[in-house]
Amino acid sequence: MSSLHPGVTFYEEDRGASQFTIRVGGTSEFVSVIDADDPTSWPAGSVDTVEGWANPKALTYDTMDKALAAADLVWEIEGFHVSIEAAR
Repeated sequence: MSSLHPGVTFYEEDRGASQFTIRVGGTSEFVSVIDADDPTSWPAGSVDTVEGWANPKALTYDTMDKALAAADLVWEIEGFHVSIEAAR
């Protein structure tokens, strides 16, 4: 059985959380910018990250579905394995 979200780790039981961030797997780096159309990259698209669990520059999402859609883009653009982190 294949995952609907390759390269993305998340927990269904976190769906009720109020905010989500995307962490690069095994690090304390969080996604801060996703530009799917960055013309300076080949192929097009770029992802920037910031260091730190409480970094205010990290992107946040108000639903798990929005976070998963963004994480799928990160996987597609950079191939980073990422985790959806729920706010506690």
